[in-house]
Amino acid sequence: MASIQPSESLPQGYQIAREGLSQVLQSSLSRLAPPTKLTISEWADQERRLSPEASAEPGIWDTSRAEYQRGVMDAMSDPAIETVVFMSGAQVGKTEVLLNAIGFYICHQPSPILVLQPTLSMGQAFSKDRLAPMIRDTPGLVNKVMDARSRDSNNTTLHKGFPGGHVSIVGANSAAGLASRPIRVVLADEIDRYPPSAGSEGDPVSLAKKRTATFHNRKLVLTSTPTIKGSSPIEAAYEASDQRRYFIACADCGEADHLKWANVRWPEDRPELAVYVCEHCGSAWDDVARRRALQKGEWLATAPFNGVAGFHLSGLYSP
Repeated sequence: MASIQPSESLPQGYQIAREGLSQVLQSSLSRLAPPTKLTISEWADQERRLSPEASAEPGIWDTSRAEYQRGVMDAMSDPAIETVVFMSGAQVGKTEVLLNAIGFYICHQPSPILVLQPTLSMGQAFSKDRLAPMIRDTPGLVNKVMDARSRDSNNTTLHKGFPGGHVSIVGANSAAGLASRPIRVVLADEIDRYPPSAGSEGDPVSLAKKRTATFHNRKLVLTSTPTIKGSSPIEAAYEASDQRRYFIACADCGEADHLKWANVRWPEDRPELAVYVCEHCGSAWDDVARRRALQKGEWLATAPFNGVAGFHLSGLYSP
């Protein structure tokens, strides 16, 4: 919108008032712009910085270092997907995926966000050790979340306000923390470690989900390492999804499949010489070949899509 040009013959005070009105109008119109089409992985590659407290390689985030994270993150910002399930092994970057989602929503789709951890103490550790350093070290976030040392900061360990929303962190064992404000985005981490009930109120995930009822664009993200087969909540959630797996192609025969522990082999008593054996042609991959193949992998659904995108990733994919 072009600036309103005051007439030179008007009194100075009137010109200042008109210029002020022009700035207000332009600011208001900018707020009416449609939401950005940026994905979470694109935001992370452009803006995220890894903190020295939480990463062996601090600095600029690069999704291609663990390419499988791209599909999971982008599902979290896909308007066609309401629920994302991420069942994974250890050391695949699950927590970083959640942090990137938080950063994206703060910067580009300000919303009320709830981070649900198994216990309150784990929530405090997540905030202090992971979330606060990300906010401090990522330029796009540092000026949006007010410094906790400020008198009017609206920033505590478990509640961080920003223009247009807030991040609240609660324990799954706290009924009070699950029963207050409306929430658009619920990030439920390590759900297999949740108690069966938050006090006497019922299932923590169901309680958190109820808080999203007033939002047409709500998002529910469930993550966990699975525990006991047949009674694992994350396993049940994954089986109710479109069951995506990360397929990678063999460099020798070109056939693609997802990695399975049964295909890991090593000479007797020499696990340090382990290789992954292609089940189609018998080709043996060392770690270099495995990492190279991971860069060209693809998420493929193995069940019909019903609004729930499910991702299964074993520790074999960890870089």
